[in-house]
Amino acid sequence: MTTVIAPPRTAVVFDLEGGLINVSRIHHLAGDASQFHRASLGCPANRKVLAAAHRAHQSGKTVLVMTGGDRRLEQLVRVWLGRNGVPAATVLMRCRGDYRPGAVVKRERLRAARRQFPSLTVWSADPSVTRLSKPDGIDVVALPGYWGDTQ
Repeated sequence: MTTVIAPPRTAVVFDLEGGLINVSRIHHLAGDASQFHRASLGCPANRKVLAAAHRAHQSGKTVLVMTGGDRRLEQLVRVWLGRNGVPAATVLMRCRGDYRPGAVVKRERLRAARRQFPSLTVWSADPSVTRLSKPDGIDVVALPGYWGDTQ
């Protein structure tokens, strides 16, 4: 009997706001998370990051999307992803009523993804994602342009 060992699963996580979505025109809303996340879904795609998501998908990697927004926005997020052709297998979001800092929620979601995908890379403009991901063995592509709180 021959045993077939599947190759390690590889995934790439793309942060939505400031990653896939160019939120440069709504930085002034960053102090109100609910208003910011809703407004971000009216912003254009960051073409370079979108192209990276397509390359990852075409190379056989699983594409995941991460947002600090909560599940109340899930349908709007999915519409934005569909309208912009993002090949997302799943969207990592905070649960309704979860008011913990975004960095805490994102770290929790990334750790869960890391258990499923031994090889995981995250693209994010949020320095707290970089700081919290590297100790967990998650590779990070740090994007420019972060404007928010780094706590």
